[in-house]
Amino acid sequence: MHLLILSDGKKGHENQTLGLAEAILRRRTGTYEISSISQSKSGPVADRRPDAILAAGHSTHPFLLRLARRYRCPSIVVMKPSLPSFLFSQCLIPEHDLKPGKKLKPNIIATKGALNRIPEALPPKTEAGLIMLGGPSKHFDWQTQPLLAAIERIVSQEPQRPWTVGDSRRTPADLLPLLAEKLPNLEAVSHQDSPPDWLRDQMLEAEVAWITPDSTSMLFEALTAGCCLGTLPLTPNETRLSRAHDLLASQGWLTPFKSYSPPLPQAPAPLHESARCADLLLERLA
Repeated sequence: MHLLILSDGKKGHENQTLGLAEAILRRRTGTYEISSISQSKSGPVADRRPDAILAAGHSTHPFLLRLARRYRCPSIVVMKPSLPSFLFSQCLIPEHDLKPGKKLKPNIIATKGALNRIPEALPPKTEAGLIMLGGPSKHFDWQTQPLLAAIERIVSQEPQRPWTVGDSRRTPADLLPLLAEKLPNLEAVSHQDSPPDWLRDQMLEAEVAWITPDSTSMLFEALTAGCCLGTLPLTPNETRLSRAHDLLASQGWLTPFKSYSPPLPQAPAPLHESARCADLLLERLA
């Protein structure tokens, strides 16, 4: 089996399609290639005829449809498409982007959040704790002082854990130095200084993860990695992503800081959406 991944250059989109491709190829012998939609004036091309084409991101959709027709192979879109869903062979759409209670079309798979590249075989956990910070967004109001107070309480209530905190491109520049100064036993790691697989490795190791709720992809990576998950306090702005966070909390997948008392509970079940979707796709496209 040969898979073609169309890339719009956005790391988060590519992470999802790669996670799906890797899960498929754990089940079928084969290869994948990544083709950028901006690599030439004529658009992306494949080195060899693909058996399926995967894409994420609105700008990839016209190329996905055109190449699927050219190579006469299935088109698989990850995330809700901007074009009508019936145009694609299969659509993997987060459940928070679907209308509740509406029957799914035969070519739609509802996913619990974003796909990722966390492996299916998880290593044993250590006692480590991980804190990950996003940044200002339209989905949650960002306030630094409540975050600092929450992190201080979390670390002080479980002093036996070796704690690591990391930031992201959206994190205010002064927050990580503030934490390092306030909590000297907290290892602070900037995204500018960390290698590409640092976050994945930290999540695989950590027993407990605390993440700001604006960081949707990190929430699902932590759940897939088997972490006990809590979310740091940010005020929601009543958007689809803030409602998705509340749904996860009501289902027991995560614990908001306002409901926290140690220890954090485990998730109700193992979660690996890349693997589940790979199984469904291979069954549907057989």
